[in-house]
Amino acid sequence: MKLLQKIFTPRPFIPYQIFKENGLRELVENFYNVMETDPQAKDCLDVHELVDGKVEDHVKEKLFDFLSGWMGGPQLFMKKHGPPRMRARHMHVKISEKEKEQWLYCMEKALSKSSVKIKQKHKKIIYDSFTALAMRIQNT
Repeated sequence: MKLLQKIFTPRPFIPYQIFKENGLRELVENFYNVMETDPQAKDCLDVHELVDGKVEDHVKEKLFDFLSGWMGGPQLFMKKHGPPRMRARHMHVKISEKEKEQWLYCMEKALSKSSVKIKQKHKKIIYDSFTALAMRIQNT
């Protein structure tokens, strides 16, 4: 009976197992590419310090590190920076409903551009998780 339970018990969905390191790096690169080039993300881009109109690489690396652990992979952010406390880490910038929605827009576009094959039901889980994260970070 225990063997049957083991066989038929659904495994938890762990996004990192689908993306792996390369897919996650691509997601982050796509995310910032959308933010840097799409006029619909202007306000979200404006909360970042830019060099030649681009978000700095160390910021992109921080998002990669955070998403790695947040998606069930290696806890890179914790090792380098300590507990994420994402709301507290973003209090120095104004994040209103507008910036939150633009951040989600960039993430949705980045997910749609991903070369990683993601089932529709898993895309929804991931996007809903991003929405919950964005809501926690919104501070005005």
